[in-house]
Amino acid sequence: MKKKKKLLALTSAKLLDKTTPFAVREAFNQLRTNLLYTVTETDTCPIFAITSVTEASGKSTVISNLALSFAQMGKKVLLVDGDMRCPMIYRFFDMNQKQAGLSELISGISSDVIHKDVRPGLDLITSGRIPPNPSELLTSQRLKDLLADWKTQYDFIFFDFPPIGVVADALTICQSVNGYLFDVRSGYNRAKDVLAIMDDMEQVGAKIVGVVLNDYNIKGSGGHYASRYSKYGMHSKYSRYNMPQYEQSSWEQSAEATKKNADQ
Repeated sequence: MKKKKKLLALTSAKLLDKTTPFAVREAFNQLRTNLLYTVTETDTCPIFAITSVTEASGKSTVISNLALSFAQMGKKVLLVDGDMRCPMIYRFFDMNQKQAGLSELISGISSDVIHKDVRPGLDLITSGRIPPNPSELLTSQRLKDLLADWKTQYDFIFFDFPPIGVVADALTICQSVNGYLFDVRSGYNRAKDVLAIMDDMEQVGAKIVGVVLNDYNIKGSGGHYASRYSKYGMHSKYSRYNMPQYEQSSWEQSAEATKKNADQ
């Protein structure tokens, strides 16, 4: 029990709040602004999804905080954990994985699965219990009907999907997704692998709107790593974000001091 409480405390610490370092908040503000530029006037409740090459890239943390960032704008946002193989988002919000979620909703086992206002303006659907057939559930007509219904209730919908380099679940609803974010862990994922998978995604009609360079070491890289993804036009870099607890680096302190001086 003690170990479980410690795990919940660490994962909860990854969500944006007033104690989050300035540099991290600004990274998500930039990412949010860039995504808004991809939305057209004809888009009704855009759906954004995130995937990665491999596990442990930090994608669940990124999409959770991105959804939270949109909710902080006063938008009505739905966050859906579509990773029904190795779910993570339930931990960020101190929930039980065994609670009914997306798998039960699509299967028709349960209909009351939306957690209202887990943060102001943000509703959440966890993955639910791990089913034997995640891909089949995601390709079902039932999910298409749910998406159509949700789009009448929310301003934005965000999906977390399993790594596309492991399973193809992320592509099951690509025709309904307005844009995919591709999460890359700096120093962990090889650029050629990332680019090859992103090209494969585009071949089947997936629209990639940006790359998030996660766990980025500001010192020493000189931007070379990020430049390899320049064809996608948008990326967001931030340091140490994949760590369970924030530590304010000298760069972050300097950025925060600059902001305070500008405000004076």
